[in-house]
Amino acid sequence: MDLSKSLRLAIAEKGVKHKDLAKQLGTTSQQISNWLKSGAIKQSSLLPVSQALDLSVSEFVALGE
Repeated sequence: MDLSKSLRLAIAEKGVKHKDLAKQLGTTSQQISNWLKSGAIKQSSLLPVSQALDLSVSEFVALGE
């Protein structure tokens, strides 16, 4: 399971900008960049991130497999 890959692919598929995703999640675009680099997305953030990208958690995670 590679969550950075999941995030990168979901952002590309949905055509979402980092700053727009960050705004939806109440975080910074720097945090989005950190997630993309490290893949260290907290379990508590998976649901909000997947919802913001209009995916279920399982769909989001599956992108990185």
